[in-house]
Amino acid sequence: MHEADHEVHESTLDVRIAAIFAIAAGALLCGLPPLFLRAFQSPDSPVARGARAFSGGIILALALIHIVPEAVMELSEVVSYPIGGITVLGGILVMIILESSLTALWSPKGDQVHSNHHHHNDMEASIKDTATHKDTDAAAPDAAAAHPPAAHAHACTSSLTAQRWLGPGGAGSAMAGVRAYVTAYTMELGCIFHSVIIGVGVGVITEDRHLVIVLLVALVIHQGLEGLSLGTVLALTPFSKVKKVIMVAMYAVTTSIGIAIGIGLASTYDHNSVASKVVQGTLNGVSGGMLIYISLLQLIAEEFSRADLLSHTRLRLGLTSGLLLGAACMAVLAIWS
Repeated sequence: MHEADHEVHESTLDVRIAAIFAIAAGALLCGLPPLFLRAFQSPDSPVARGARAFSGGIILALALIHIVPEAVMELSEVVSYPIGGITVLGGILVMIILESSLTALWSPKGDQVHSNHHHHNDMEASIKDTATHKDTDAAAPDAAAAHPPAAHAHACTSSLTAQRWLGPGGAGSAMAGVRAYVTAYTMELGCIFHSVIIGVGVGVITEDRHLVIVLLVALVIHQGLEGLSLGTVLALTPFSKVKKVIMVAMYAVTTSIGIAIGIGLASTYDHNSVASKVVQGTLNGVSGGMLIYISLLQLIAEEFSRADLLSHTRLRLGLTSGLLLGAACMAVLAIWS
């Protein structure tokens, strides 16, 4: 009986070992280029923005199609209470608390004080400006005819845009760098968290050689696309090139580490045990919630709420196409992985 179990374990061992290297290579090959290509270095570059929209679609579909359903299914077999949704909610709440805490911790204190004073001064200036407009309108009603309403509307729009994107807390301040740090670290954490789980799941498959081969191919693409998403985010951070490469490499090897752990546990691992379902389901749910938050708020909302999309139809269509393409890629991969 022991010899039979050993033969079953050995039947897929070579493919699982190959997966350790193939998946890591795929993640590196896709994650490293954005760090060195100039088109990805500017936050206003159409290529970089399209890549971020594409990444948002990938991460969102990864969470909603690949991870969350697995968590809900595993935990529903343990208890009747919808605890799978609770774990997803927990992941989202963890991200909210983590992002808020890191932003408060890393933001320059002087910038916070300046932001408060700036906001107060803006309110006073706005009140004075309104009063001035009323006085001017009362004193010179004919002057309004020389300035069409459209020009006034354009000025208001430009002012709001400048305050939102270039004022304190916007892209032109130190807070933009802080947000880039927070996004990079939280995305790295979310990607690493679930990649280890994926690796363990592959490492413990001992009986179906064809399944392992299919998963190997699918996961090379899967982890490669996710690595591309991480690379596009890291490319916009003020980190050194060495640190960016290290962060991509850390992500790239986590699935391989998970596979190695799975191979070590394969002889004693029982996927159908209650403990296994609870652990995997909980970890999947939390990581799924984290990735939902990252994709919706830090990637998709960040790009699609920018004011220039209102006047640039091609850019808006390009970002929308990138978002849909990223989601479609992960949806198709779900057929195999």
